[in-house]
Amino acid sequence: MMERDDLIGHADTLRNAEILVVEDSLTQAKRLERVLRENGFAVRVARDGQAGLDAAREQRPTVIITDVMMPRMDGFEMCRCIKEDRALREIPVMVLTSLSDPQDIIRGLHCGADNFLTKPYGEEYLLRRLRHILSNQELRREGHSQMSVEVFFAGERHKLTADRMQIIDLLLSTFEAAVMQTEQIERLNGETRDAREEAKQLQENFRTLLENLEDAVAVVGQDGLVRYANGAAHLLLGDAVREGTAFPFPLTEEKREVSLVLPDGTPLIADLRVTGSTWNRELVSLATLRDVTETALMRERLKQEALTDYLTGLYNRRGFMTLGEDRLQLAARLGQTLACLFLDLDGFKHVNDTLGHDEGDEVLRDTAEALKETFRASDLIGRIGGDEFAVLLLCDESDQVETLRTRLETALETVNQRTSRPYRLALSMGLATKAPGEVLSLEDLMDTADKRMYKDKIARKGSEAR
Repeated sequence: MMERDDLIGHADTLRNAEILVVEDSLTQAKRLERVLRENGFAVRVARDGQAGLDAAREQRPTVIITDVMMPRMDGFEMCRCIKEDRALREIPVMVLTSLSDPQDIIRGLHCGADNFLTKPYGEEYLLRRLRHILSNQELRREGHSQMSVEVFFAGERHKLTADRMQIIDLLLSTFEAAVMQTEQIERLNGETRDAREEAKQLQENFRTLLENLEDAVAVVGQDGLVRYANGAAHLLLGDAVREGTAFPFPLTEEKREVSLVLPDGTPLIADLRVTGSTWNRELVSLATLRDVTETALMRERLKQEALTDYLTGLYNRRGFMTLGEDRLQLAARLGQTLACLFLDLDGFKHVNDTLGHDEGDEVLRDTAEALKETFRASDLIGRIGGDEFAVLLLCDESDQVETLRTRLETALETVNQRTSRPYRLALSMGLATKAPGEVLSLEDLMDTADKRMYKDKIARKGSEAR
């Protein structure tokens, strides 16, 4: 055990130690200087081996810490010069090296280095090596004796001349560095294993999420072939998304609705979204299909309701005018005549006033049914408002409309015979046509038919009066 005076002397040695740092990297030099000063050491810095040698000769440091690769003079050459100088040879020299080249150990022994500090180094390791060197300085001075050793290393024979303590310290520091590197490798291997396990778990979690999604997900390669499809995709598309098959929809990166038929024959509307992604290091398209059948049908229903008269099921004025423009363009494209029939119920106000609105609604529904029975499905029929109706149809012959007028009157007569109403259903009618090439708007066509309908109504009233 150390005596009290020895302990005091040892503490003074640590406190009064001056470290000469020889390092051409400003960042590394500043880092070393900060660590050493924070732990009570005096520090000087030299930028290369020649400057370090000059600084040591100018003022003898306690320990020299030197980098290897430097301009003008490297660390090994500086160390050799110091060990050959009688005034400096007792100064311990610690060499900073990555130990990436096994020859560094031999060079260190040849030049007389006392210790290796392996890059990158931890601050605690640096301080521990320094304290070890300082603690054993006196022992080194007392046991200084040169010895010649011949070694066979890295395929070459080397003859080394160094004192026993130097060899032991250098090899111990090398061994400690190797142990630390081994521990670091084991730690990194452990972290790598943990990372692989975590990645594997994340992959399993990701697959579980995909398989449990209600949305259908398909991974499609740039060749258009399916790489993967989750359970929902197989339920929706069946064999169409089997791995290696061509994806059944174009892969444009825009949201759109697609119609498909399930394997059991059920029709379905799906929202298709496509985004770019990677899969097993391959650029792919990620296609997601969501069942929006109910939403699409509801939207269509609302759209239809906006264009349809709720009471009769015919198009309302808005729907009639919107689709009427399409009929106008179709007639022009086909070179056909477009006919417009404008119809008004006779005596409807009297029915409403005397028999009530429920009876009036029944009259409107029966009239709508008569119109549907008379005209084709391709003809446009609408309830324009109140007791007014209109029909747009394409016709080839001039007498075709008159034939339809007769058929409509027959249909109304059938309704009158079928019901026991105290009145008869009757319609005043006006007809207007637009010939191919004639410039006439839909509003003008309907206005002409409306005016002719009123003339017909007046004529019918006059006839009944006679």
